[in-house]
Amino acid sequence: MCKKFFFTVSILLSIPTWVLAQTSVSGRIAFEGTAPAPETVEVKSDVAACGNVKEVKKLILGENNGVSDAVVTLIGAQGTLQLKEGKFDQVHCEFVPHVQVLPVGSTLKITSSDPVLHNSHGFNGDGSTAFNIAVPIAGMELPTKIKQAGVIKLRCDAGHTWMSAYVVGVDHPYYAVTDGDGNFTIPNVPPGDYEIEVWHEWIGTHREPITVKEGSQPVSIVLKKS
Repeated sequence: MCKKFFFTVSILLSIPTWVLAQTSVSGRIAFEGTAPAPETVEVKSDVAACGNVKEVKKLILGENNGVSDAVVTLIGAQGTLQLKEGKFDQVHCEFVPHVQVLPVGSTLKITSSDPVLHNSHGFNGDGSTAFNIAVPIAGMELPTKIKQAGVIKLRCDAGHTWMSAYVVGVDHPYYAVTDGDGNFTIPNVPPGDYEIEVWHEWIGTHREPITVKEGSQPVSIVLKKS
């Protein structure tokens, strides 16, 4: 009985204190300034599936100017990478979701709910092709791998010029995508001093220092277009 007791204590003492003290980093990303006007695109092909016009928004704001679809990451935090399975659907000639984050090595499944030809052409930041997957039949699921960290921009080369989406590859487990009102939560973060990075397709990239400790206050960041 005593041996079991001391064995348990030795295990607890061997675990780093940051593992036992993990906390969540949560908050809100807002925008200050004038949002760009939506772009109206006339649909010239596959109207039955796509509709007559498409409205393209570079910035979607929710309550109190909360920024939707911003990617929030913690730079410098150490943790175990856990692979995920992501998915891009193509619905009424739009990528769904518009933005997602996947750890490097994860599988991304490309599919389509539309009865027309689509393709998901993903470009790395340097302009090289990350993947180029055609989906000619609705309901097909075609997998690809996220091979490196960074932003991949998707477009459809099958005549649907307005279609765009983003998948952000990360090499650490501390990330989130803001909801429609700019809110986010990054769970299980070890205490420490880091940088918090916010990326948005139109606003750009913003970084600032952050100290994570037990009982930390919610993070509030206001972005401006430079």
